[in-house]
Amino acid sequence: MKRIGFLFCLLFPFAAPAQTAAASSLPEQSFEQFWQAFRDHYAFFPLKQVDWDATYRAYRPRITAQTPQDSLVQVFGRMVAPLHDGHITISQGETILFKGESHRNSFKQTFKAVQPEFWRVATQQLQAAGFGPLKGTGPNFKGKQPLYVSRSGNLGYLHLTRNFADISGAIGTDAQEKKDQQKLEKLFLQALKQLSGCQVLLLDIRDDGGGHSGVELAGHFATERVLTSYKALRQPGGYDRFTEPQPVYMTPATGPRFAGPVILLTSDQTASAAEDLTIALNTLPQVTQIGTATKGMLSDMYSVHLPNGLDVTLSHQRYTTPAGQPLEDVGVQPDVAVENTLPALQQQRDPVLEKALELARTEAAKRTSPNK
Repeated sequence: MKRIGFLFCLLFPFAAPAQTAAASSLPEQSFEQFWQAFRDHYAFFPLKQVDWDATYRAYRPRITAQTPQDSLVQVFGRMVAPLHDGHITISQGETILFKGESHRNSFKQTFKAVQPEFWRVATQQLQAAGFGPLKGTGPNFKGKQPLYVSRSGNLGYLHLTRNFADISGAIGTDAQEKKDQQKLEKLFLQALKQLSGCQVLLLDIRDDGGGHSGVELAGHFATERVLTSYKALRQPGGYDRFTEPQPVYMTPATGPRFAGPVILLTSDQTASAAEDLTIALNTLPQVTQIGTATKGMLSDMYSVHLPNGLDVTLSHQRYTTPAGQPLEDVGVQPDVAVENTLPALQQQRDPVLEKALELARTEAAKRTSPNK
């Protein structure tokens, strides 16, 4: 399962760490397995500058056989909060009890209270540029459909709000995710068909927090197999111990593909599978990324089921560019840096979309020029 999906696998009991005797009570066993899961699988302790052994010494004495569940969750949250990692979650059933948050979070925080106004201004700006009404495709989730499409002559606009169709494809079983991948791909193909004949595409993923299928969707813009990144899995036995980096390739997709210039709009809310999409598209010469760097939250989520019924996810992979540049907490840098701000929104402006439209018109003009 990629990204926000939870594949709840059972973590077999570990031997207790050297600092303490074997735990016997349910709260103590759950604490030990929580700590050891991060010790053996979390990928970024050196990057985050967190001493996990010191964390154990600080919090283990607070846990006894009488520690209630809600207090244990609070302790777990305090232990991992300094990691500032949005892929760390603690849940019970479908209820999220704790979710980490990245340092890179300005877009979400700035526009959280005014999201409807932000997208209203963006839509208004598109209409002023000659685009027709946005047509949504796919099921609603939190008031949004996964894709919105519009066009103005030879310019197309595609807003991808998330990398899953139904929420069951993001938090369900492997079979549910596979089914959702097919559904999302079908919706994406429908959107591309609606934009058939466009010479330039604006692909807006500024609020896409992830899901799955990033590299697969990018394949609809590729004409040949391309190396996009490497990823290595954290291994037990040392905080810097990883598998050999494994290459990730983008392969041309079957069905409709868009071969013209792509203007990719990103922010630091562009995360996870949407970053896979960004990384892959950035290997293509016809793609120009505009906005701000993506979140830098790329690892798949390793899942653990604790004895007390809590489910935990954590980041267990390290992504790098083909050149070996780490991407966690850095994100994918834009080719053209432009930032959305509250003052601009108050002026009914979307500076990133403005610049994207300018670049798109320039690209379109190149293709209609008699000298072309």
